[in-house]
Formats: sequence, C-alpha cells, structure tokens
Amino acid sequence: MTASAAFSAFFIRAAVVTRRAFVVAAAVAVAACGGSAEPPPPPEARGGGAGGGGGTAPTITQQPQTATVTAGQPASFTVAATGTAPLVYQWQRAAGGSATYAAIAGATSTTYSITATVLGDSGAVFRAVVSNAYGSATSNKATLTVTASAPVLTITPQPANTSVVVGAMASFTVGGTCSSGTLGIQWQRGAAAGMAFSNIAGATAATYSFMAVLADSGAQFRAVLDCSGQSSTPSSVATLTVNPPGSVTLSLLPLVGLRAQADISFPRGIDAQPDGTFVFTTANRVKRLSADRLTIELLAGGDSPGATDGPAATAQFRSPSDVTHDAAGNLYVADTGNHTIRRIAADGSVTTIAGSPLISGTTDGIGSAARFSQPTGIAIGPDGDLYVGDVGSNVIRRVTTSGTVTTYAGSPSGGAFVDGLPTLARFSGPVSLAVAANGDVLVADRFNNRVRRVVRSGATAGTVETLAGSGFPFAPSVDGIGTAAIIVQPNGIDVAGNVATLRDAEGLVRQIDLTTTAVTTLTGSRTLGAGVADGTSAVTRLTSFGDIAGAAGGGYVTVDGANLRFVSAAGDVKTLAAGNAGPVTPAAIGTLPQEPFDFTANLSSLGVDPAGTVVVANDFIKQVRRVDNAGVVTLVAGNPAAPAQAVDGIGSAATFAAIGIASAVDDAGVLYLNDGYAIRRIGTGNAVRTLAGSAGIPGAVDGNGPAARFGLIDGLAVGLAGDVFAADVGNAAVRRVDAAGNVTTYAGALGQSALVDGPIAAARFIAPTGVARAPDGALYVVDFAGSGAAVLRKVAADGSDVSTVTAAGNAIVSTAIAIDPAGNLYYVDATGLRMLAPGAPASTLLVQTGAANVLGTSPRVATVQSIAVLGPKQLVLIGGPDLLVVTMP
Repeated sequence: MTASAAFSAFFIRAAVVTRRAFVVAAAVAVAACGGSAEPPPPPEARGGGAGGGGGTAPTITQQPQTATVTAGQPASFTVAATGTAPLVYQWQRAAGGSATYAAIAGATSTTYSITATVLGDSGAVFRAVVSNAYGSATSNKATLTVTASAPVLTITPQPANTSVVVGAMASFTVGGTCSSGTLGIQWQRGAAAGMAFSNIAGATAATYSFMAVLADSGAQFRAVLDCSGQSSTPSSVATLTVNPPGSVTLSLLPLVGLRAQADISFPRGIDAQPDGTFVFTTANRVKRLSADRLTIELLAGGDSPGATDGPAATAQFRSPSDVTHDAAGNLYVADTGNHTIRRIAADGSVTTIAGSPLISGTTDGIGSAARFSQPTGIAIGPDGDLYVGDVGSNVIRRVTTSGTVTTYAGSPSGGAFVDGLPTLARFSGPVSLAVAANGDVLVADRFNNRVRRVVRSGATAGTVETLAGSGFPFAPSVDGIGTAAIIVQPNGIDVAGNVATLRDAEGLVRQIDLTTTAVTTLTGSRTLGAGVADGTSAVTRLTSFGDIAGAAGGGYVTVDGANLRFVSAAGDVKTLAAGNAGPVTPAAIGTLPQEPFDFTANLSSLGVDPAGTVVVANDFIKQVRRVDNAGVVTLVAGNPAAPAQAVDGIGSAATFAAIGIASAVDDAGVLYLNDGYAIRRIGTGNAVRTLAGSAGIPGAVDGNGPAARFGLIDGLAVGLAGDVFAADVGNAAVRRVDAAGNVTTYAGALGQSALVDGPIAAARFIAPTGVARAPDGALYVVDFAGSGAAVLRKVAADGSDVSTVTAAGNAIVSTAIAIDPAGNLYYVDATGLRMLAPGAPASTLLVQTGAANVLGTSPRVATVQSIAVLGPKQLVLIGGPDLLVVTMP
C-alpha cells in the first residue's frame, strides 16, 4: 500500500467511525426525548442498495368500493398501492355509525373477502392501511350493505276471466305464497286491453268483488303481489264481460263489512287492558272495545239485572260501575246495584268475591260476610289488592283478591270533608279511584269538589291529603296549583306516571302533576259548556260525567254520557261509539262510526256521484254515508252523538238538524241536501257548509245565503250552469240558488198555491216536491194536486213557461223522480216504478207495486222514497228499509 493509499484508507475509516458515532449520539438524543432508541436501518435495508439511495412511502392507486349484496352472498374489497417494497397490508373494520376501527385478524392481502355475509354485516365500514419502511397510507372507506334474501313468491291461483249479468257481483280471486315475509296484495284495474293499470283503493284482499255495470264490460283486472314489499310480481290479467239481463231485475245494493251493532246505552266505567283493548260496563253488562276501536264484544251479563254467578252467557250484573284487572288477566267489577265485588276470570266465568247481593252495609269481613253500600270506583294497587270507593258509606275499602274486606280510609259517618289520619278523614262521593305506582290511592271526591290522595305508608294508609281542588262547587273552574284550582265535581280518574287525568262536571278533562300539584285543562270548553261535540280542544264538548282510561300514544278513551269517545294527547275528541237510553231496536242501537249503522232503516235521501258511488243520507242518525261499487260504506259527514243542529265542519265535526228527502249531486261530485229549512253543501274533503237558508227558521224570503228563507224543501236538482233548484213545497214555488248562495224564485209565486200552466210569470204550483233536470236543461217537477196524487210539470229549458206532462198520467204517488243521460224519466205511480222515454206518448211499467219488496226477475216494490241513476240501464232506489238496484235489459 502506498502512502497516499494508506492515507486515503485511514481517512475513509475515520469518516465512517465519525459518522457512526454521530448516528449513535443522535439515537441517544431521540431516546432521551421519548423517541425510539433504535437507529434507522442501513441504506441497503432502505432499498438504496449497497451504494445508498432513497425509498418512497405507499400511495393508494385503487380505492376499495362500497358494496351491496344479498345475505348469504360473498363480499370483497380490494386495494392497490405503489411504494418501496415490501408493502404491508392490514384491513380494518368499524361498525355502522362508529368511528373506531379495529384490525381484522389475517386480513393482510390486497383483497379482503367475506365468504357468506349476514344481515348483521350491513352498515359495516372497511378500509385498508398500507405501510412500508418509509411510511403508510390509509384507503378511503367502503360501506357494506346487506339486504335480506329476496323471498320466493309463488302465485296460484291466477285471476280468471269472468262473465256476469249487469247488476250482479263480479269477483276475481288470486292466491300466493311467500318463502319468507308476509304476502301483500293490491288489485289493479285497466279500462280495457292495452290500457295502463291503476290501483283500486282498499282492494287488498285475496278476492276483489264489486257490482258490475254495463260500462265495466271489457275492463281488465290483475293483482300485484309481494312478500313484505319484496319480489313484487303482477298476476295474470283477467277480463270482465258484463251482459244485459233478459228482463228487469231487482237486487239489493251490496253492502259488505257490516257488523253486529253495539248496545252501549249507559256506559259507566272503563279500564285499559295490556293488549290495547278497553273493558267497560254498560247497563247490566261488561263489554270490550277492540284495540283498533272498531268493534265491541260482550264479555258477561245480559239484558236483565241479577246477581247470578257462573258462565259468561248466564251471569248477571245489576248496574255495574267500574272495572279493573290484575296481572293474571282477571277482571274485577264494582257491581253497584248488587253491593258486591265480582270477578270475571279469563274464561269468562263470574264469581262474587265479596259482599252479598242486594244487602248493603259497611261491615268488614271475608267474602259474603262483608257488606258494601253502592261500591262504584275500583282500582288495583301494586300490592295486588283492590281499592274500592264505597259511595253509599263514603269510605275507601281495601279488598284482597281472595275476598277479605277492610276499611282503608274514611268513616261511614262521612259525607263531609276532613284531611288527616285515615280513620279521621271524611269523603263525600268517592266515585272513582286510581292507584299510583308508589301505592298512593287517588280519589275523585265528587261532592267535596276535590281530588284527594291517601298516602301509602309501608303496607297501610298513612294520611289523607287534598291533592287539588279548592272545594268551591260552582263554575267556572280555574286551573292553578293544588287547592288554588277549582275542580267542579271530579269524577273519572286515571293515573299514568306522574300525571293524573280526570273528568269534571263542566265537561272538561283536567290533568294534575303529582309532584307540583299543578292543575291544567287538556280539553273541553268552559265557554260552550258540557255537551257532545267532536273536534279540536277549542270546540269539543264532553258531558258532565264519565270515567277515563289511558290509551297507547298518550291519548285516552272515555265513557261519556251514552258514548265512547277518544281524546288525543293534544285534546282533540272523536266519538267512537254512540248509544241510546231505552229499548234497543234495529233502528235505535249504538254504532261505531267506522262501520255502517243499520242505516238502511229510516233513510232520507240518496244520490249518485260521477264515480258511481251511492251517497245516502239518514236523518235518524244524522249522518251521510257513501257506498262504493264494492259495497264498502264510509262516513261522509255527521255525528249521531251530537245535538241535532246544523253546524258546518268537516266529516264528523259537521252536524245536521233535520235531513230531509231532497238531495242532488253535481258533475263535480258535490252533494246538496236539505237540512231543515236550509240547503247544505258537502264538497271535496267532506267539508260541509250551509249554502242558503237557516235550518231552524222557515220563511219565504229571497236573498243571499243566511238571509234567505225556505219553506219545506222536498226536491233538489242541479242545473246545467251549476245552479241548484229547490222544490219548495212549503211556499208552492221552485227556487233557484247560485254558487254564491243567492236565492231567487224561479217558477211559481211564494205562497200562491194553484195549478196554472203558461208563461213563467203567470204559472203556479200547488205543492212542488220532487224535481229533476233533463239533459237539455228542462226541469221536471212532481206537483201534488191533492187527494194523494200528483201530476208531472215541466219548466222549459229556457225558463219561459210551465206545462203539464200528460203522458205521465195523473196518479203519481211519490216525490221520487230521476232522469238518466238519455232523457228517460223515472217516477212512481200507483202501479209501480215507471219509465217515460223522451217523446213517448205513454210510460212503461218497470217494477210493479207489491206488499213487500221482491227481488229477482219478477220484482215487486212496496214503496219508493227516492230514485237516482246508477249507470246505463241501472237505477238505485230507497225502497222501504232497503237500498235496491233496478237493472233493465
């Protein structure tokens, strides 16, 4: 080695030593600062090779993609990256909605796969972290959505082509099964082959049926089936053929879904059940309102009062008041008239557990040795014992479910107001009780005008205190804190959580915060007072007495006079069922507004709207209803529980005073009917308003809206221009009402009764009743001329003159009259239902008069109160107690 070479080698070795010393020193410094004490790898380990050089950190070049798969299918996510090798991959997972990721064991390749996904994987988020010696990179997030396996839908049977005679029921049936989920069905209709299909409202059963008219011939039907919203598939298409009958036929208008109606002549107490139903007492029975509030069933009791134990079918009660239940599903009834406490087991069998029938008293004891005096309110406590408001003795009794009776608070010498120790406290009319979760017994102390609380102390009563109410007995009441509030004769009471809800004699629903004792009013009107009216909390009215029970969603069901009513959490009130006091007859029994009343009795009038829906008015129940071509009945307006008065509103919020026999429907489907001495209009959305006149005030005045006066209106018709024509029999004239409610006399003279044809100014009517408009705009009027018979009069289309139609004869016996689009006129004389064709010299008999209605191809009709055109060659009639359809060949 030369000297220069040796020097060079020494210099290189020194530099290397110096460099290594620097690196070690730097590493020590880093360690001292909390970093790693490990030195970085030598250049060759960093990919620089033996000769040195730099490396690069990873860069993501392909991001993983969000995926949607069906449960059971695989799912894969892939990432790609560049950078100095080797690259290390680690997949991570976070639950849906979580920001915390966890490494997936073994998921260290560019692709991560799940062999078979499950529904629990849905919503999970995945990402990959790629790293090397020079750094790391994190991919974008990819979300996995896992849907349920699509169920397999099988359709069988398929709908079949159907041929029927006009007026008969046409039916189409489909069937289906689902491998999973619930089968759904929606029937659709196409006007003809090749036409688009549209859903048929309410047609969701396996069979769709409706009454066929000639216009239905050629229509096509199919059903769209699905399995809980998946695998939606249309069925085969079926075509309907409608044939005319060989002769005139008479049939009943189809009515489906009718249920037996409920007698709820005098409901008293009500109790909410765990399954969402409500048990209540009425007359001498115990009944149940279904959870959907659409039906009522009898649980026990009969027509006659009694004290018989045994099976539900033979058991008897005597004016039971309140009812409660235990955890096992047994019902307990305060049988007020019998002075006993009764139990109804789950199988319906009735047992007297305490007291002796018809023997009153105040004796504590076991079973029949105990005595009660008009037990009224009853509630069960968290201890499993019953607490009873014994109104006749003004005490609160405690009854074990085995029948041991003790006095819990109050004294038989009560009838006054005293708070304090249970034995010293005095009540006056403890008509209703509720037990809070802590065991406190809340008492609606009616005649003390207070709500009292029997505070629980261990296993017994502690003290009696006034929760709310000043004791002041007169209205108007006021809200306030505790005794600053005025509660007039509190009655029904319910407790849920920290709130007690009660009824009072002003027709108000009040609520008490059990912590602050603050009293507020949920619904009812101090201004309007007690009564019966549905609507919002601002206008609703309730009677002065009734029990109340909490419902799901924060509302309440209350017994109210002779009604069952629902009170929403916002205080809106709707009548669920309305009853009557007195004998139960087919025409005088309670009804649920969602289901049809026995409304074919005492029908007043009818019409048919442009959709072919029959609209029927019934003055007995003060309601208007629709019957569609499938026979489904829905409420249009009116409330049988409300007073008979004309109140505008929507649906059941509107009420009627005296629905008459006159009605008409215009081309837009707006219904007009007479209500007392007024004309009411029912438009879109079932909105009812008074067009002209006043329901309770007769008269003979032309003018605008409420200023006009009518006599008795027996017929209505809508003119070509939309004006309404009224046959005002009370004033011997035909009146005209425009869209703004302006009333004028169109034909005849107010109060001048005579049979005079001729120019409109000189013409006179005797007693115009039925009225109908012909296609050309002429009006035909049934004008009773005395002796029980009427003639047919015609007012020319231009209103120029009045004439008598001699072709109709002079023996018309009914106000019923109708004209179809072809100009055929239908009326009733002594021989039956007749048709007068345009220009014909005489009418044709369609259906003969008979002693009773006879259906079929040899029809008879007893009486006809009203006629409307249902469709081509079809009429609908009110024939006595029936809704009848006449189909012509």
